[in-house]
Amino acid sequence: MNQWFYHALGLITACIWGTTFVASKLLLLAGLNPAEIMCIRFIIAWVILLCFTGRQLWCRTLRDEILFVILGITGGSWYFFSENTALQIGTATQTVALIVCTTPVVSALLLHWFWGEKLSRGFFFGSLVALTGVVLVVSNGVIVFDDNPWVAILAASASLSWAVYSIVLRDVERRYHSAFITRKVFFWGFVTMLPYFLWRPPTLTFSMLLNPDVLWPIAYLAFICSLGCFFVWNIVVRRLGVVVSGNYLYFNPVTAMIVAAVILAEPVTLLGVLGCVLVIGGVWLCNTLYK
Repeated sequence: MNQWFYHALGLITACIWGTTFVASKLLLLAGLNPAEIMCIRFIIAWVILLCFTGRQLWCRTLRDEILFVILGITGGSWYFFSENTALQIGTATQTVALIVCTTPVVSALLLHWFWGEKLSRGFFFGSLVALTGVVLVVSNGVIVFDDNPWVAILAASASLSWAVYSIVLRDVERRYHSAFITRKVFFWGFVTMLPYFLWRPPTLTFSMLLNPDVLWPIAYLAFICSLGCFFVWNIVVRRLGVVVSGNYLYFNPVTAMIVAAVILAEPVTLLGVLGCVLVIGGVWLCNTLYK
C-alpha cells in the first residue's frame, strides 16, 4: 500500500488525539479526575478488544510480557499521571503543553544516541520550525512559564515517557499483531494505574456515568481516541517508523485550538493561524529531510 496512506493515518490520528483536551476538560468539569478518565477509557477499549481478539492472553516470552508492562506504563499510567498532575499543580498550562510537544525530538534523539539512527540537519531545522509553530498556537505569542520546577519535571517526564513508548513499540510490533499490542497496552495501563487510587480513592459513581455530559465524552475517548487511535497508531509506527510518525504529534495543539474554538468558544488569533502554518511546514521538512 502507498506510504502516503500511512502518512494520512498518522496525521488523522494525531489530530484526533488533539481533541482529547476538549473531551477531557468536559469530563473534569463534570467531576471526574484524570486517573478515572484514563482507567474508564482504557478498560472499555480493553473489554471490546478482548471480545474480538482474546484467543491469546499472554505473550510468548516473559521478556515480551515485561515489555508490554513498560508500554502500559509509558503509554498509559505514567504518561497520563505525569502530564495531568503537571496541569493540576501548575499555574501556566503553556509550560506543560510546550514541553510535552518536544516528544518527537526526544524520540529521535533517543534513537540517535542509543540506536544510531541517522538524523540530518534538515530534520532539526524542521523540528525547530514546527516547535515555533506550537509555541505560537499554544501561547498566542505570550509565553508565561510556571515557576514551580515540578511542573517542568513532570511535563518532561511525560514527553520522555511517550518517547520510550514509541521506541519499545518498535520492538514488539515486529512479533505481535496490532490488535494484540493495543489490548495489552490498555490492560497494563489500567493495572499500573490502580495504585494511584490507594492515594486518592475514586469518586466516580454509576449515576455519573449515565449523565449524558459524561457518557458521550467517555464514549468518544474510549472508542475513538483509545480503541481506534491506539490501534491505528501502532500500524503507523510499524510502517513509517518512530521518527516520521512521531512528527505528526506536533499537530495535537493545532487540533486542540480549532476544536476548543468551535466547542468551548475560545478565541483564535492571527498568531495561532501563523503557528498552524509553521507546524505544517515544519512537519513536512522533518519527514522530507530527516535522513
